[in-house]
Amino acid sequence: MHYFQDCTIAHSETVGLGVSAVEQTHRAWFLSSWQIEVERYPEFMEQITVRTWAHDFKGMYGHRNFDLLDEMGKPIVRANSIWILMDVEKMMPARITEEDAAPYPLEPALDMEYEPRKIKVMGEENRIVSQTWEPITVKPSFLDSNHHVNNGRYVEEAMDCLLQNDVPIHKMRVDYRKAAKLGDVMHPVCYCKDGVQQVVFLDDAGNIYVIVECHPCTA
Repeated sequence: MHYFQDCTIAHSETVGLGVSAVEQTHRAWFLSSWQIEVERYPEFMEQITVRTWAHDFKGMYGHRNFDLLDEMGKPIVRANSIWILMDVEKMMPARITEEDAAPYPLEPALDMEYEPRKIKVMGEENRIVSQTWEPITVKPSFLDSNHHVNNGRYVEEAMDCLLQNDVPIHKMRVDYRKAAKLGDVMHPVCYCKDGVQQVVFLDDAGNIYVIVECHPCTA
């Protein structure tokens, strides 16, 4: 995930829509969801190539694919992400204009089964009540340049909540609902059904920050 995030930043900087451009236009892309599928994990010291491209724009959403290739050029990880364009002064969604989209020419989408942007939280009967998790207070080290919790940090915290965090993950989905900020408290609530686990981070009022869903490798 960190490779993919870094690749996104590099892409935007390359086309002239990096941090300095955001300061001028007050428009920025915020991550709404991830769908990452792992064929196999890279080995230590293996040379890899990470690629990313836009494949669709709809309304205020941009759709971006990623893949991670091994030394032979074979994809071993692939992903889809959905981003929402925001007016960062008003902190409101903004409709995508031709000027916003032009620097990101569309390329064919990866051949994968695309999941919905939003994740449905499992039923109460699937909630794990035999174990509890301590609330997580957002520290300065959690934050990104927007002063929100870094997208990858939610996933790192979720990994610590999994019942079997040593089991390799085949597919991960992440649904970002609300940005946590410095000093906020995230309350983990965990669910499990047929081996699939969900970690839901809630605020003090029970509103959802993020949902992380992990599907284990079956082989």
